[in-house]
Amino acid sequence: MKNKYKKQIILTGVGLLGIFIMASAAGFLWFQWTIKRSLPQISGTVTLAGISEKVEIIRDTYGIPHIYARNEADLYFAMGYATAQDRLWQMELLRRLGHGRLSELFGEKLVDVDRYFRMLSAGAEKEHSGYPADLSFIPRAYIQGINAYLKNRNNRLPLEFKLLRHRPEPWDVDDISAIFRVLNWGLSFGWKVDLTAADILEKVGEEKFKEAFPADYDDSDLIVPEESQIISGDAVRPAEAAQVVEQIAGILPSPASNNWVVSGKKSVTGKPLLANDTHLSLTNPSIWWEVHLVCPSVDAAGFVIPGLPAVSVGHNRHVAWGVTNVMVDDVDFYIEKLNPENPHQYRYRGQWEDMTSDRQVIEVKGKDPVEVEILITRHGPIVPGSIKISKNRAISSRWAANDVEKPLKSSYLILKAENINAVIQALRRWEAPGQNFVFADSSGNIGYWCCAAIPIRRKGNGLLPVPGWTPEYEWQGYVPFEKKPHMINPERGYIATANNKVSGNSYPFAIGNYWEPADRISRIRQLLMRKKRLSIHDIQKIQSDVYCPLAAEIVPEFIRVIKTRLTGTLAVKLQDVFEGWEYRMTANSTAACIFEMSYLKLLENIFKDELGQDLFHRYLELIIFAPRALRKMLRTNHSAWIDNVDTPDPETMENIIEQSLRQAVDQLEDTFGADMAGWTWGRLHTLTFAHTFSKRKPLNHIFNLGPYPVPGNHLTINKKQYDYTKPFNVLVGASQRMIVDMSDPAAALHVLPTGQSGLLGSPHYKDQVGLYLNGRYHPVWINRADLERHSEGTLVLEPAPIPNIS
Repeated sequence: MKNKYKKQIILTGVGLLGIFIMASAAGFLWFQWTIKRSLPQISGTVTLAGISEKVEIIRDTYGIPHIYARNEADLYFAMGYATAQDRLWQMELLRRLGHGRLSELFGEKLVDVDRYFRMLSAGAEKEHSGYPADLSFIPRAYIQGINAYLKNRNNRLPLEFKLLRHRPEPWDVDDISAIFRVLNWGLSFGWKVDLTAADILEKVGEEKFKEAFPADYDDSDLIVPEESQIISGDAVRPAEAAQVVEQIAGILPSPASNNWVVSGKKSVTGKPLLANDTHLSLTNPSIWWEVHLVCPSVDAAGFVIPGLPAVSVGHNRHVAWGVTNVMVDDVDFYIEKLNPENPHQYRYRGQWEDMTSDRQVIEVKGKDPVEVEILITRHGPIVPGSIKISKNRAISSRWAANDVEKPLKSSYLILKAENINAVIQALRRWEAPGQNFVFADSSGNIGYWCCAAIPIRRKGNGLLPVPGWTPEYEWQGYVPFEKKPHMINPERGYIATANNKVSGNSYPFAIGNYWEPADRISRIRQLLMRKKRLSIHDIQKIQSDVYCPLAAEIVPEFIRVIKTRLTGTLAVKLQDVFEGWEYRMTANSTAACIFEMSYLKLLENIFKDELGQDLFHRYLELIIFAPRALRKMLRTNHSAWIDNVDTPDPETMENIIEQSLRQAVDQLEDTFGADMAGWTWGRLHTLTFAHTFSKRKPLNHIFNLGPYPVPGNHLTINKKQYDYTKPFNVLVGASQRMIVDMSDPAAALHVLPTGQSGLLGSPHYKDQVGLYLNGRYHPVWINRADLERHSEGTLVLEPAPIPNIS
């Protein structure tokens, strides 16, 4: 009898195992079938309604489309079609984020983010909600191309749609506006800074606040309105929204970049060299998408945000252009006094004014819809969650991006520019997102223009919330184009920007206080001046440079403390490591590893006791202020922050440095063992190109790329920035690289961090990772003969015949 039961158990187990194997095999086959079906057609002919003449889409060996059309409308149609071929899921995510419709896909945890993004567009000036009438054909043609691809694919959608059981809706022009909103938000640092700054001011007082937010490099003072100290909020803060958005959409407000241009007198070819690497979230797929556009009036190549019919960074056969973030303060928060008898009224000039109410419904996957009310004042919408009935206060926001025209006209004109005068004329219409443009032409001219909507404030500098009940802090329009900082053909022979302060104190308008530390710009200038004439190879080396100026300034202080305050083996080992270091954050460097860990401990030991855990983390998330503040403290050897409020005896900077070094060594020993030779920066500092589903196991193993050990840090030219509160996984860095020699623009060099395609299973899903990590590039092949030698397929779009209605 026992043998009978044993046999039944074995047979049952074998049967279940067989079912499991069959189910796994079926799942694997479905997975592979779905992936294969989602790959786009890149050869042959497709007949489509919406175009008037034949268009060719030639894909090169990196999967980059070179679109040849006979008119501009068909060119933008094909651009939309080709973008959807590669990045349909990414485009869907971006437009839903901009519209505040992520909850429909991911459920109730995104309701606050949706409410927040709906607030961003509330109260926008209606006359700026569309596009110039003479260019209305561009967004129309572009979305027709996207919709043609959607219609043509039927059930052959990318895997992400299948996993969520979601079918995308047809696109319209408002979807392009929504993606512009996301881009503007991600590059507008005020949303992330100002409310945190106000809370820190209330927590620590004006003296310590000014040290934590140093005004600029020449120590000019900050203006702190008295009223700014009366508000601290439970608002749905932009920083908190950003964290959720990063987890879901892989997008962080990350406004840094490098660009520079050198004139022919500093170039080995005798013509300008232009370089650009924009620092954004390092995601899978890449934020940028490459394209080459050709028709009788256009022949240009560059980088595009999927879902936007505009080449943001690029070149044609006559000019090249690159961008960095101006770091303009283009958002202000106003403290509104509410009527105790009616919280829908607020005080202005001694009178109660009614707020406008905009009620909207957020659809939520698996839950009941959520109705939200967006209240709008004369300054702009009320920040969600900021109404405090007990204090009769609320916070409203004014954002320049809701006032100014979208940059479509500029993007269109710059594609056609034949010299820098034409570039300058094109840039007259560019105001948001605020960008530092550098540009060059084949005649040898170089230039720079600050293209941003710079508010003209009656009073204040924009960093802190200001009283909304008085006209003292109102905006008086924007700085006109001619009065924005600019430069043409400087005598020194180069122009460079790296999110640094773009104007001196004599400049009459306040641009902002969000400048990145000067480390990158100072290093770029140093390297540009090191040689009399620069080559393409020199430019490549500069883009890959990982020298850390902050380390060069701090480590001598570390060595002095090691010599005077540490003893024994530890002192000898640390001294040996640091004294032989050249301050380069290479992946195999032990010194870089110990320095970075000690630097984080230093920030913690200086700021955390006064701020507390939550506010300290929020301060570190701002990323740009802590190193600026620390540098100033080290130079003066004095700060109200240095003494630990939790200990009875006063501390000095030497105490803090010693404590930080010891803590760093202890933590590294716990992590890697006692042998310092194994404490290399690349073991600690890694990069994973994360997908939307990166938080969902086991999908993270399917969609993510990495981790890869990487060099650099937040302050190196080759930026590899991690979240200071969650070290050391890299989130932000060069999201593309471009180098153009104006003696031969056809020989330009590009690279993306991952690949052109966002489709799992595509040969171009990750084929640029090796190039990117090793500081290499691919050619662009804008000459047709070169392209045809490096082509992997040609897709012909044929216009559908017009129906005969006679």
